[in-house]
Amino acid sequence: MKQHIIIGTAGHIDHGKTALIKALTDIDTDRLKEEKERGITIELGFAYWKDNITIIDVPGHERFVKTMVAGVSTIDLFLLVIAADDGIMPQTIEHLEILKFFGVQNGLVALNKIDLVDEEWLALMQLEVEEFLKKNGFVHVPVLPVSAATGQGVEALRQVLTEKIEHCAERKSTRPFRLNVDRSFSIHGAGTVVTGTVLSDSIAVDEALEILPDQKRTKVRGLQVHQKDVQQAQIGQRAAINLVNVSKNEAERGKTMVRPDTLEPVTEFLTVLQSASQIPIKIKKHQEVRVYLGTAELLGRIYWFEEESALSPNQTYHARIRLEESGVCAPGDAVLIRTISPFYTLAGGRVLFLNPPHLSQLRDNWQDVFERLSSNNLTEQIKIFLDFNGFTSVDLKTLTQQFFETESTLSKALKPLLKDKTLLVVEQPNGPVYLFAPALEKAQAQLLAALKEAREKGQLKDGLNKKALLNLLHPKCEDELFFDRLLRRMVNRRLLIQVDDRYFTPEIANLEQRQKQSEAILQLLLESKFQALKSDQIAEKLQLPSKEVKALLTNLVKQGKLHSIAGIFYLHDQTLQKLLDFLKEEFKEKSALDIASLKNFTGLTRKLLIPLLEYLDQKQFTRRSGDKRLKGPMLN
Repeated sequence: MKQHIIIGTAGHIDHGKTALIKALTDIDTDRLKEEKERGITIELGFAYWKDNITIIDVPGHERFVKTMVAGVSTIDLFLLVIAADDGIMPQTIEHLEILKFFGVQNGLVALNKIDLVDEEWLALMQLEVEEFLKKNGFVHVPVLPVSAATGQGVEALRQVLTEKIEHCAERKSTRPFRLNVDRSFSIHGAGTVVTGTVLSDSIAVDEALEILPDQKRTKVRGLQVHQKDVQQAQIGQRAAINLVNVSKNEAERGKTMVRPDTLEPVTEFLTVLQSASQIPIKIKKHQEVRVYLGTAELLGRIYWFEEESALSPNQTYHARIRLEESGVCAPGDAVLIRTISPFYTLAGGRVLFLNPPHLSQLRDNWQDVFERLSSNNLTEQIKIFLDFNGFTSVDLKTLTQQFFETESTLSKALKPLLKDKTLLVVEQPNGPVYLFAPALEKAQAQLLAALKEAREKGQLKDGLNKKALLNLLHPKCEDELFFDRLLRRMVNRRLLIQVDDRYFTPEIANLEQRQKQSEAILQLLLESKFQALKSDQIAEKLQLPSKEVKALLTNLVKQGKLHSIAGIFYLHDQTLQKLLDFLKEEFKEKSALDIASLKNFTGLTRKLLIPLLEYLDQKQFTRRSGDKRLKGPMLN
């Protein structure tokens, strides 16, 4: 199949664009009654030349630049028409600048109406046009003298056009189907028909479509390419699509046709703009402007990150555009900025990122963000999106709508992120869902900081449930899968301890556990009475790690709840107090006590009794005198 080529005209009003198209193709593109009466092009006109070439005729009047933009936004080749008797005029300059902003470098200039000037003037005008082209960066654009009125030079123009067409680069795109509507009309008995250039992929009869930005669903009833019925329209072709159950107003120029769920409307986007060579009026940050995307003209406000308070000519600006109503674009699309009134072209460039975060998130690192977005590295662009996306998971559908790429293209771009664990995959019934590891780390750090503060205020004794933990995150996490995986991750890392439906910090959880273990030790020693136990005996009886028991015993001794006898045996404080009470009563009647009486009271063998008596001596509850014990100064 031959490659389909779109040629777009450009040039000042009344320089003969429509007449030249008719001379080339024998088709009159002025179809409206008003166009015939006034002798000017108001709406887009179309001439079908050969089997695979469409020529779009655009208006030259400054009031209809929005229509001109709709025409040139999809062309492969431009035909700039300049009248030899008038020369370079305001819309000549503006149209060439628009072509440059849209990246259309391939084309030629028809120096028309040569029948109205002499040879000397023609030579002068030819030189002026060539210098004009060179000054604007169009160095390989031929200038051909013609007369649409007499036919002079038309055949030579046709030949050069044919050569240019043969060398046009083939349109390539991995993106899903898209068509920007440039005409919409109704046909009796058939309904609404829209026309435009198929920008990517293809569309077939009976396939479902979505009309953006309104997100209305429809279906393809019929298709035409070059006024012939077809079953399928391919990338690069001019197509007429007959839609099901759609009114003309619902699919007017400026709307975009896509397959369902492949692209979402935008209200803001980031772009790199090149300002026009002349900016006659002062344009400040946040000023209202006209924004041209595809075939749509929208109102919006412009903000650039550079320090200049007003736009200057011939400068590069990294900008954020906020639309006053929803629009449609994808990364890489051309964008044109013009004034509200009077009409001046201000700047043009390419869309980089859709629906970016708040300005405050970009002001400190905008240079890095724009550099990475401009790299044409889809993997890097996805990382930026995931970073902006906050505490939420994403699936391939979300990424498709953000970047307007097929799932296979996106899956390939995700591989490096999965390989280095920047992205974690969670398999779900409807397909894989991805979690951004840096977002999990950020959320984890936030939770830990908030929990530390709450612990210091004594607010974590009873732990927190899932809802209470969720409220600690800012911005709030509304993605259940993301939050569940965050909690699971923190539990696995022992940063949180889960007990039933509540979560504790390790410190709180360990404290609660230690308290239970300490209570068990105290109870065991209380029940053991005067039979003091060693550390390893306690560990064995309670089935606890020996190291943990030693730490707990040391802490209980410090608290005065236990007493360490000879650094080996441990005695409950209540048991010691009973012994001290016994001693006090005995010393009321006796001046000294022998070992036998102490042995009878405690029921201990000499092996345990001797260390206990030495402990009493050490604490000055008793004083040793031979084989007997006297009352010590601390026994009151």
